[in-house]
Amino acid sequence: MTSIVPSVAAPRRRRRPLTALTLGAAGLLLATACSAGESEEGASSSEGQGSASSSAAEQSSTSPATEGAGQGDPAALDGVSVTVAEDGTPSVAVGDGVETDQPTTRVLDAGEEQKLGRGSIAKLHYLSADPATGDVQAESFTQDPQTVVLDDQLKQANPEMYELLTGVGVGGQIAAYVPSQEVPAPAAPSASAGASASTTSVPAQLFVYSVAGQVPSQAQGEEVAERDERLPEVTVQDGRPVIATPEGEAPETLVVQPLIQGEGREVAAEDAVTVHYTGVTWSEGATFDSSWERGAPTTFPLSGVIEGWSKGLEGQKVGSRVLISIPSEQAYGEQGSPPDIGPNEDLLFVVDILDAQAPAPQN
Repeated sequence: MTSIVPSVAAPRRRRRPLTALTLGAAGLLLATACSAGESEEGASSSEGQGSASSSAAEQSSTSPATEGAGQGDPAALDGVSVTVAEDGTPSVAVGDGVETDQPTTRVLDAGEEQKLGRGSIAKLHYLSADPATGDVQAESFTQDPQTVVLDDQLKQANPEMYELLTGVGVGGQIAAYVPSQEVPAPAAPSASAGASASTTSVPAQLFVYSVAGQVPSQAQGEEVAERDERLPEVTVQDGRPVIATPEGEAPETLVVQPLIQGEGREVAAEDAVTVHYTGVTWSEGATFDSSWERGAPTTFPLSGVIEGWSKGLEGQKVGSRVLISIPSEQAYGEQGSPPDIGPNEDLLFVVDILDAQAPAPQN
């Protein structure tokens, strides 16, 4: 299938022990995420447009995390706790300090119901701290929580992060400790090819991840009755919206038809959005891309997709389901996107806008 979202598939890798590099990368992933829960109060899912999705069913079957459970030497993290001040600033208690030579994780708080599982969209905070003193070295608690999708890409690229989050509920906290270790040092620009590799010491690190919320896995809001008659009907089958085979000529200009009106904030041009979507061709109604078929939503910046997407989603509200008709010149134009999208092909997308996140502030 042709994907509307430019991405590089993560290579498959073997399960490996926790390391400072992989858990440090987990923190970096949260700090820079572009790529989940009940609806906002007062919002209701339309009977005509939605039912529980298959990913929600998978989440409900996830085994819940158990407080105190973990890998390595969980008892070593028994004294770790996190408190958050009214202004959002976190502080960490470590008792007499963390002392173990094993990479270790521990569930500090299992959280509430609706556990995270495959396809969940989590809103996360994280911090890193000195495991001897509890001094916080970096944190995201004083900023908006980051959006992370528990999908196959995360599972392959960072299985530690995926496993840490699976089974934890909203309000849950997980701690991860990595002892000091020696890692290869960056090669000096003037180093010869035959020079022996040097190492550098990475101090022990303590990470805490907090589940601030979970985003609904489908559109939430009121069904829109008024429809553009030029566009095909959208029905719901097995919890997924399906676009009927188009008839007639495609509109010559971009058309955005809300199907469910969400109650979240408006999407801005610079946002990264988390969406479920299906794309079909106008000429045949053939599906060429679908996050629903992949089993998990997708997150990407609006600046990194075709013009019809960026202009079509800008100004729409989070929680909405929209049908977008995109003329070829705002899609793939004369060149198309072989093998699924031919030259000058007009496109149709049905999109659930699940979340929108502004870019992280630049220091």
